[in-house]
Amino acid sequence: MKQTLWAMVLGAGLLGLAYVGSLSTAQADATCGAKGQTPCPLQGWMEDGMQKAVDKSDTKQLVSLFEQVAKLVPDPAWNAGNPSWAGISKAGADASKAGDLAGAKAQCKSCHKAFRDKYKSSFRMKPVPK
Repeated sequence: MKQTLWAMVLGAGLLGLAYVGSLSTAQADATCGAKGQTPCPLQGWMEDGMQKAVDKSDTKQLVSLFEQVAKLVPDPAWNAGNPSWAGISKAGADASKAGDLAGAKAQCKSCHKAFRDKYKSSFRMKPVPK
């Protein structure tokens, strides 16, 4: 009887910790990237790399960054069909190689339109590989 009581108390305590842990994760998911909050992983990577290169009109740097983005596809299924993550990345790299900043920026917008909401709902906290 005493062992059963301890097992129930321990189980309730672990369940409570799991609940609090899930709240912390959900809260982090909901707050990263919001104004005044820490950027989400991919958002921070984009701000530190892509946005800075765009701001400097550095199309040479953008070529390398678009090539890296192609490798960051979170779900391989996103490379099937049209638009595809890899296809958009390649088009951005090609525009950048040609010195076409407007074309490169158009590919950024295309990717955001196609994948931003899906990414945020499923992969928001996914670390960016080094």
